[in-house]
Amino acid sequence: MKYSKNYFLIMLIPLLFIFCSKSDDEFGEHGSITIEFGNVCGWCVGEEKIIVSSVKTDYYKNIPCGENKGTVNKTDAITSDEWKEISSSFDYNDFLELEYDECNVCADGCDEFIIITKNGSSHEIRYTPSEEIEGVEELRQLLNNKLEDLKNFD
Repeated sequence: MKYSKNYFLIMLIPLLFIFCSKSDDEFGEHGSITIEFGNVCGWCVGEEKIIVSSVKTDYYKNIPCGENKGTVNKTDAITSDEWKEISSSFDYNDFLELEYDECNVCADGCDEFIIITKNGSSHEIRYTPSEEIEGVEELRQLLNNKLEDLKNFD
């Protein structure tokens, strides 16, 4: 009986290490990532964005001035299927190669942006909202749909 307890502990400890350790495989080929998507405009229009991770989506809207001045924050869970669809809709290494750095907001226009943070390192693209960006078309559509869903979600 004394030996069976020891045997049980010897078998349990490696299993705990296996189940409790996180690796990049848990997050698919993209590793631990968050994706920020939205737009920012001048002339008191403000900023509207979502931050998507493997467990939730945060919605944020800030109008800095005018009669609609204020901030809205919402959070919604994301399903594993939604996350898989979003995270597999782009190639991370190709995204790192994109160099878009518009500043339409500098002249009171609007910029759309995508910021992807992987394991603490970020890359951002900022562009005119109507501009087509090769390689992120599906990602933009999925993120825009998610933003619209959260905008109308109460």
